[in-house]
Amino acid sequence: MKKLAVFLSIIFMVGLMAACGGETASKPKEEPKKNLEASTNQKKEKEAVVKQQKPQNIDTSVFEFAKDVEVTNAIDTNQHLTVFVTMNNVSPGLATQHVVNQTYDFLQQKDIKGAKTITINVKQGGKKIAMFTVDKNKFKPNDNESMSDCVMKASKMEFMTPEVKEYGSTMKSW
Repeated sequence: MKKLAVFLSIIFMVGLMAACGGETASKPKEEPKKNLEASTNQKKEKEAVVKQQKPQNIDTSVFEFAKDVEVTNAIDTNQHLTVFVTMNNVSPGLATQHVVNQTYDFLQQKDIKGAKTITINVKQGGKKIAMFTVDKNKFKPNDNESMSDCVMKASKMEFMTPEVKEYGSTMKSW
């Protein structure tokens, strides 16, 4: 009789352990499904954001002397573009002059329709040397005036290094 009681106790414990073990094994299987669904939803959301951020390709080829050009397109959210133009090794004043002149053509493209303001950052050697913001509504192309004058009439020079400031004063550009 004792053997039977011990035997039944062992079977009961094994059954109890199997029942408990089955519950813990099934819970982790459900959680990864939720995580998988969540990561799939996050991927879809990220793809939607990327599509919203890049509704159009903005042509930066007008910046001929640039080493690199990056555009942050926020036209949909606040009617603004931010452009970082990294220039090659020329004097900081001349680099800024090139960017201002080339901004004239940049402002006339259809790809930036909807932008009210465009901030142009000029970088050289890893540091910012100039920054100006153009009010697109004030920009008026004029073939009888220099390109830089047309751009600067619609702009506010927000930052410039002393070299850029000196160059602009000498050239009477900004």
